[in-house]
Amino acid sequence: MMPGHIVRFAIAIVAFAILARLPVGLDPAFQFDAALAIIWGFGILSLVLLTGYAGQVSLCQATFAGVAAYGAGMTVASMHGGYLLGIVIGVLAATVLGVIVGLPALRLHGITLAIVTLGIALVFDKYVFQDHIFDWFTGGTGGWRVEGANLLGLRADSSSHLLAAYEVLLALFILTALLMVNIHQSGAGRRFRAIRDSELAAATMGVNITRYKLLAFGLSAAIAGLGGSFYPLVAGSVSPQPFWVFTSLQLAAIAVLMGVRYVPAAALGGFFMAFIPDILTRYGHGSFHGRVYEISYDWFSLALGVLLVAQLILLPDGVWGDIHARAAKTWAVLRTRKQKQVSVA
Repeated sequence: MMPGHIVRFAIAIVAFAILARLPVGLDPAFQFDAALAIIWGFGILSLVLLTGYAGQVSLCQATFAGVAAYGAGMTVASMHGGYLLGIVIGVLAATVLGVIVGLPALRLHGITLAIVTLGIALVFDKYVFQDHIFDWFTGGTGGWRVEGANLLGLRADSSSHLLAAYEVLLALFILTALLMVNIHQSGAGRRFRAIRDSELAAATMGVNITRYKLLAFGLSAAIAGLGGSFYPLVAGSVSPQPFWVFTSLQLAAIAVLMGVRYVPAAALGGFFMAFIPDILTRYGHGSFHGRVYEISYDWFSLALGVLLVAQLILLPDGVWGDIHARAAKTWAVLRTRKQKQVSVA
């Protein structure tokens, strides 16, 4: 292994050791938020690959997650298969849908592609996830219920063994993040970035635009689906509400806010999307110095819009992009000072 790979692997182990312990001792609601943060983190990570790497726009990432969630739920509750099989079927279903969605991207760009993917999200929201024609897939009005599962020897469920599901999700998220970093530095990553910068120039250099666009959509859908396939296990059931069209819009907005070109931004975005609404719901009302205040969940969407506008003006590269730039600048200054001290000595 190269030194860079060793450093990243060591950072991943340390990150897992720290993050795995954070929800311990929290009440079940916050433990659920921790698992949900990783599920949404997968959704944002999928946008890092699709938009940050390949420059393609998608407003239906929650749809991919929802298809995988229903696929996993159907496998376990209706077909009586194991949950690992459910994860595989859910991810495969999301990947196939991602490739299908990627077909219009071969001819569409920018806002036109965004509108098409938004239309796909609306269709699945209203006519697949909630239509009785697809009850065989969605489980009807009540959805699929999942009491628990055995994941590689770990008992996981939505109540007493929620932390086990969180730890498995966390491990998969970190492994996927490492894979994303490796893809970025590989030949495929260079071809993705060439397509992002200029499709005409990429085609001139011999990049197979069709293959790599469909690959980007398929991999992106698979990543979002991997997170979504765990939702029935974490929540105990699966229903349309978490995967409606507004969730896709939130994923896109938070991805841009945190830095759509950076893998660590997905972790920040997942935390923001899962915890902040719950914190507002819990602690957004009370009194301060005799004055009663009330902050509803609706303020989350308002705050997200304001933050997004401010970020586009002040931090065009996103929150993590600004942190990365400041850290790189500080590191360069420290190295310069050290070199000067060595030369003087």
